[in-house]
Amino acid sequence: MDFADADDAVAVDRDRELDPPRLRGAFRQFVGVHAGGHDFGPRHNPPQPRTGRDLTPDEEEALIEAAFGTRERYEAAKAAVARGELDAIERRSWQRGLSASLTLEEAADWLDTGTGRVLTHLALGDLFAFVCDDELLFPAWQFTDDPDQPSLNYMSSLVRAFDEDMHPTSILGFMTTPHSYTSIDGEPATPVEWLTSGRDAKPLLELLETRRMR
Repeated sequence: MDFADADDAVAVDRDRELDPPRLRGAFRQFVGVHAGGHDFGPRHNPPQPRTGRDLTPDEEEALIEAAFGTRERYEAAKAAVARGELDAIERRSWQRGLSASLTLEEAADWLDTGTGRVLTHLALGDLFAFVCDDELLFPAWQFTDDPDQPSLNYMSSLVRAFDEDMHPTSILGFMTTPHSYTSIDGEPATPVEWLTSGRDAKPLLELLETRRMR
């Protein structure tokens, strides 16, 4: 499959309700699309009333990674802050994961290429994207300022390692949080820093495997 000669973006009618199974199937052929095209946007995932419901383990992990950094800080905040305020923090953290991304056209501009070439990279797993309200979004963390290497290496390995139930916010937190397992010159580094410095993806794949087994 080659989109390299197609220079037009995928048009989406924002007022049209798409059937989720059809949407999911449409993106299944793209190796780089997270969760088989599951739509993470509020249109397909309306907010649920909290009424004291505990966070699921994945929701809690995403909130810690995106907003607090450590479980200790999260537990302290949970003990000190009223539930309504914690909900507001959680909503902001979810939004951060969705908004720190580029559209298809913006990704093409950043890479100085056509949208068709971007889709080709996505189909091969060399770029990573997720679906939000029927639109492909490309997390900004995978792009660099290096014109000779404008996106991170080893994406095809990473995209297969992200669990389908990992929210884009959780993935953002993982990729931008320093880990002792990926230290550079004795200092914990983020996965983005680790890959940008030319190191191998194996430690990141092991970290993601450990997360999957929890």
